Amino acid sequence: MLKFFLSLMLLSSLLLSSGIKVNGCDLSQVGDVNLTINGKNYQKVNYKAITPSGRNFKTIFIGSTISVGNIFITITDIRANKRIKKEARTGLITVDVNSEKVILWYRYDKGYFEAKGVLKNSQKIGFKLRIKALLCHTQ
Repeated sequence: MLKFFLSLMLLSSLLLSSGIKVNGCDLSQVGDVNLTINGKNYQKVNYKAITPSGRNFKTIFIGSTISVGNIFITITDIRANKRIKKEARTGLITVDVNSEKVILWYRYDKGYFEAKGVLKNSQKIGFKLRIKALLCHTQ
């Protein structure tokens, strides 16, 4: 009888583990990055993604770089605000702009990721790009 219950427990755990799916989507960066500094728009920037796709914003952004002219930006951290259903995703993204740490507010809505903030010299900075949700998984 004990062997029967142990066999049943093993079988049920194997079935459960093979059927579990993770919620969420794989995210992919699409197209060019649009950089704005103090009202000047740079549509042709050198953007080096750390990876072209991933499970969340951290995996696709942290370590990525944006450069144009003598401006060099590295994305160092990203923190999401609590998710409110049917609302845009928001949070904070930390970047180094020519070795100056800057915290930007970000918003992700309808496939567009946009981040905006202010440098120490009061110049406004922001960037925008498309993020496509691929291979969505549900439970």
